[in-house]
Amino acid sequence: MTVIDEWTGRHAHALRTALRLTNEAFAEHLGISPRTLTKWRERPDVVPSPFLQEALDTFLKQAPPDAHLRFAANLGLDQRRMPIDDTVLTQLNTALGDLARALARLQTDDPERSRTA
Repeated sequence: MTVIDEWTGRHAHALRTALRLTNEAFAEHLGISPRTLTKWRERPDVVPSPFLQEALDTFLKQAPPDAHLRFAANLGLDQRRMPIDDTVLTQLNTALGDLARALARLQTDDPERSRTA
């Protein structure tokens, strides 16, 4: 789960869109005006009050798993990435070596081609 140390307007907007709520519905849940949310979106670096920080934390904790994925994606974090195991790394290294050898062969087979490339 994504943990936010200090919420900003950018984070709040990402959470609202991840939850697929309107400004009005999200503002009502937080106990603020929709205009405040608009200001947060317009000024993404603004830091909400400590009370609202806690409310946003709670809202994120209660969000369903699919909203957590959308939230992370909205922030440019991809939590669905899986670590690459040794087998995949070996296959990738083999493929890169094959590609490098093929490119070297192409360049030596056709001297004119390598001068224009």
